[in-house]
Amino acid sequence: MKKYLHSKWTSLEKINGWRHYEVKNVFVKNKELEIFSVCDNDIVLRVTIKEINNRKKWVQGWKKIV
Repeated sequence: MKKYLHSKWTSLEKINGWRHYEVKNVFVKNKELEIFSVCDNDIVLRVTIKEINNRKKWVQGWKKIV
């Protein structure tokens, strides 16, 4: 689970206007990640490990999506 801390992710769909996120906290007990938009630090989300590993929603790293 600690491998997720500070990892970078790209959402295939814009969330609150942004695609690029970084993991801020890992909640092991709940199997959740707290992520924030790298373009707007005020945007903070919680997603499950299962959701972030869904390749139809998220890809690891910061990718350019056209």
